[in-house]
Amino acid sequence: MATTQQRQEKFEKGKKGPKTEISWYNKFSYFAFRWLDNKPRPGVLALLYKADIQMLPGMYLGNIITTAMIVTVAVLMSSWVIFTFILHSALAPIFEIVLPLAALGASLGALPLITLNKITGKKVKIDSVLPFVLAYMATLSSAGMNPVETIRAVAIKDFGPISREFQKIAYRSDVLGEDIISAVNHVALNTPSDTFRELLIGISNIIVSGGSLRVYCEQESRELFVLKRAKLKGFIDSLAAFSEGYIGGIVVSLIMGVIGVIVIGALGLRILPFLNTQDLFDLLVFLFVPLINIVFLAVLETRFSSGDV
Repeated sequence: MATTQQRQEKFEKGKKGPKTEISWYNKFSYFAFRWLDNKPRPGVLALLYKADIQMLPGMYLGNIITTAMIVTVAVLMSSWVIFTFILHSALAPIFEIVLPLAALGASLGALPLITLNKITGKKVKIDSVLPFVLAYMATLSSAGMNPVETIRAVAIKDFGPISREFQKIAYRSDVLGEDIISAVNHVALNTPSDTFRELLIGISNIIVSGGSLRVYCEQESRELFVLKRAKLKGFIDSLAAFSEGYIGGIVVSLIMGVIGVIVIGALGLRILPFLNTQDLFDLLVFLFVPLINIVFLAVLETRFSSGDV
């Protein structure tokens, strides 16, 4: 078994990790928007802390604004060239306005969405491996290890985000000098997983009261395994329903739309006086198809990304 000094050296090595280098793009974005750090932004800091992103709030917001400006200008120039010299359409002015506005909205929301996805992915990974970590902690406790040493032992193991969360506890306790209860409660307040938050609060209460960590971990592990099986079954059923809905609803609707446009063109009809068959195809290809798929992907993201299936 590793000595205390060896565990401490392994923890310090993992804590330092690889040297973080700031890319030229982050430096460029921060140079223009570094004034955003003149006042505290606790909401952005909490978001970055949960996502394990080592970045200042000003740099983060500067990246969002800079990316949005660059993407919007690029799409504006590209759409103007395409619809002026390549694709000639009566709807060209509309596309030249709608596409840059869509690019602006998408670029403004891209980095926050990526951050939220990282937080959600971290939550899903924590919840998926948590029953096994609890079983491991119960084993360590049954061998006579106290709760504080158990936390340090999990921190030096490779349990993904859970080990990093326990490393934060060990860091705040061993390096910053906080008492173990304050360190556990701090991580509990800032973890994205509600289940892990309740577990940390329970561990904090056990440390204070001197209860049995082994009994607590065994009981929680059994309950989480049952819940995990139920969630996996619900995920499979929901995914099958969404697949059938996409094929039977969206794909069939698009095919019927194409057939409808062809029939309208063959009969010489017009839905509106200024729209011909080519304009209807342009609307279907450049507007309705992307919009429908984006909405469907957004629904899938909302339904499945949280892991609550």
